[in-house]
Amino acid sequence: MQENSKVVKFKKRRSINIGVIIFIIILIYTGLNVYLYLSKPQISIFEVSEQPLSQENIVQGVITREEKMITTDRSGYVNYYFREGARVAKDSTIYSIDESKKIYEKLTDTTGGIKFSKMDAASIRKDIAKFQYTYQDSNYSDVYNFRDEISASIRNILDVNLLSNMQEIINSTGLSSNFGVVKAGEAGIISYYSDTLDGLLPDNVAEATFNMEQYERKNLRTGEIIENSQNVYKLLNEDHWNIVAPISAELANQLQDRTMITFTITLDQFQVRAPFTVEKKGESWFLNIALDKYVTRYLRERFLEIEIQLKKESGLKIPKSAITEKEFYMIPIEYFTNGGDSGELGLVREVYNETTKALEPRFTACEIYYEDETYGYVDKETFGENDFILSDKTTDRFRISLRGKLEGVYNVNKGYAVFRRIERLSENDEYVIVKKGTKRGLSVYDHIALDATKVIESAVIY
Repeated sequence: MQENSKVVKFKKRRSINIGVIIFIIILIYTGLNVYLYLSKPQISIFEVSEQPLSQENIVQGVITREEKMITTDRSGYVNYYFREGARVAKDSTIYSIDESKKIYEKLTDTTGGIKFSKMDAASIRKDIAKFQYTYQDSNYSDVYNFRDEISASIRNILDVNLLSNMQEIINSTGLSSNFGVVKAGEAGIISYYSDTLDGLLPDNVAEATFNMEQYERKNLRTGEIIENSQNVYKLLNEDHWNIVAPISAELANQLQDRTMITFTITLDQFQVRAPFTVEKKGESWFLNIALDKYVTRYLRERFLEIEIQLKKESGLKIPKSAITEKEFYMIPIEYFTNGGDSGELGLVREVYNETTKALEPRFTACEIYYEDETYGYVDKETFGENDFILSDKTTDRFRISLRGKLEGVYNVNKGYAVFRRIERLSENDEYVIVKKGTKRGLSVYDHIALDATKVIESAVIY
């Protein structure tokens, strides 16, 4: 028997794929977090470190010396017999002058070459090393001054060697009428540089002295012919010299109770301690440092940049941009007590009980951000203005109304901003040294918000 069959198809129920749903939820959650992260202000973090902060003042000073310019009594070619900075005795042969340069040519022809002594080579190496240390591309013109200085040093070595052959040449050629030897009229220190401030005295230093557009400097050892009455060398009579610098009224005030000063000459990072005076000329203040040593060390300099270090504080170093102010309620110290189940510090506040329709005491834990002999500073968010607090020792009541501001930073160690008070010790233009070990203050390696203006207290920042 043939059977007819009819197949009925039923639609399958779609099963829910829980994995897809979880993936979508995760995707939405991740996207939302990325959006929230990108849309909120980005807070830069600064790690607190323990460092000294020097209170430094860098000023430009001018050198004054007891110096005398010596001129020639004839024209001719000059050969010098002392190095720059050498101490010469009275009647020492300082230079010879040859009107025709014939004796000088004879001298150079008979030497058979000049040999550098170890001392000569060491002196030139020292000059080169000093130039390498101080050179900056922004002062490329210093290269030309350095070239002149090295050339002068080499000419000096040449001249000293030639002097030993001079008398023999004069005797054999009869050229002495064109040749003269000049001796020192007095003892002193030799210098072969001249400038527009030669003979400057400390009392004559003014603001205009530091106008570099008017300043000119000249090397006297050029190897060229010089004219009668022209400057030929400079003689320093003694080791005493001064550095005079214009300073701010603030720095002058900081120095008023001192007689000695420690400073660093930035040219070669040489530190010196010396006596000084401060004087007011018109509306300007000037620092005058008196020195009795090292005059030859800076013989070629007229201006020196010096760094004055007044004091050095040790504490926690933080940027000024991290500092903010916060307002607090000021509560008399005697009202604070320990209460609650854990014995926390806090205040007993007077509150109204809706059930009993009566006022009753209630302990509220709070943090003291700072305290002096009279008051403790508490967060304004914890209490309301005009709230009454009670003493646990007497029947006194105190109405909250007095306010005060504290300076501090936002600590972000836990991922949200918490105010922490600071006490300044010293500061410069960018950083502040704050006292370490203060109660509820900062510690080394704490993380703080770099810019306090971008922070909302208690807000999660990462």
